[in-house]
Amino acid sequence: MAVPIGAAISQSAPLSPASATERHSLTLRIDNDAFDFWMLPWNRPDDEYTSGVHIDYDGGDAPIWARAFLGGRESCVVGARSCRSARMELGQDIYTPSVSVDSAHAAPGSRPNAGWLFLSQTARALDEHRSDEFTLTAGVTGAPSLARYMQALAHRAGPAFNRPTDWSRQLGFEPGIVARVEERRRVSLIESDAFGADILPRVAASVGNVITNAELGLDTRVGVHLPHPWLVEANRFALTLSAGASGQAVARNLFLDGNTFKRSVHVGHEPFVLSGNAGIELRYEEFTLGYRAQSDSRAYALGPKWHPWATLVGGVSVDR
Repeated sequence: MAVPIGAAISQSAPLSPASATERHSLTLRIDNDAFDFWMLPWNRPDDEYTSGVHIDYDGGDAPIWARAFLGGRESCVVGARSCRSARMELGQDIYTPSVSVDSAHAAPGSRPNAGWLFLSQTARALDEHRSDEFTLTAGVTGAPSLARYMQALAHRAGPAFNRPTDWSRQLGFEPGIVARVEERRRVSLIESDAFGADILPRVAASVGNVITNAELGLDTRVGVHLPHPWLVEANRFALTLSAGASGQAVARNLFLDGNTFKRSVHVGHEPFVLSGNAGIELRYEEFTLGYRAQSDSRAYALGPKWHPWATLVGGVSVDR
């Protein structure tokens, strides 16, 4: 299990100069199996984890509720090697069963339709070779998640390539709370001004009525002007290639196990899930553009052996 965030933050950091520059970043991340560009459009899946839209705001001092655990650190500025910061995220995830092109009705044993609309806040303690994060997330499932509405809206953009949907088997409304702790390390393999390579092992755990799991993962990166994975550096051109793998031990997944406080459609979850990913990211001055492909192993008994999906990311940063 990840080390509590307070265990990693006893080191004191020098005070930042008054002239130091803070950076605030706004990022839009869209997950969708429609971005599986290595497949023909009509062959791309439109089920399982079918869509995610996440808006992140990163920067500024750590949340007030976490500052007692982050004593001795200043808020992150350009060039700081030990600091604290915050992240806010507004997101919506959509899950649907597999259906044929001729029928909207899923086969028996298929997962139910489900949506998750949430807001999260993260406190971060950052050092050159270590990152500790603690995240609190609150949200809703069921009709208030607006998943049915958003999927219908997205399908209107490309009706010829989308399968029919039937939201009569949707998980019911439920408020959700999740607490997550994550620790990442950085091991630099090659470090020069022109080219770099590193590996980023991580361990994480989540507890809540929506998801309860433990995760172990490893990412590798190589690139031109390889940026630091979490500290704030001066803007410049950077090109990064990445690949990674992770495994999850799952104790609860509301989207497969059903609502917590009332009977609902459910299929149960697999106790272990594996994932692999590969991506590319381009940074130029204050702008970031990225693409990542991912595949997840079977999540429930009758689910697909592997489910591929992909992510598009665009971001902009402002110094002040």
